[in-house]
Amino acid sequence: MKIKTLPTLRDKKRYLAFEVTSEQTINRQQLFSEILDSAASLFGDKGTSEINPKLMDYDGRFGIIRCAREKTQETRASLACISNIRRIRVSFLVLGISGTIKGATEKFIQQTLIKELEPEKKE
Repeated sequence: MKIKTLPTLRDKKRYLAFEVTSEQTINRQQLFSEILDSAASLFGDKGTSEINPKLMDYDGRFGIIRCAREKTQETRASLACISNIRRIRVSFLVLGISGTIKGATEKFIQQTLIKELEPEKKE
């Protein structure tokens, strides 16, 4: 029998929606490895385990990373410190922070795509 943790005792999580701009496409494994390395170099092994980062979704341009609720600023710092992945220059733009994956996708990633598709209004 599997014992479930009560919802009030579970760790609270936040989801960061981000956009990767790079010269070439970066695969998921390379990206997550670089995120972990960046967090470890900034905060050490203990800090990285407290952040508890996990790459939930990544499609080559947009992604969602999960972290501990109290560690969103540290996660943003880890992303900001990444400038290249395997000699490919990259930059990260955090689109927003949400409490659910669905919220991060709908509020930030889909809205960014809609804004790109809309023609500019002339005044």
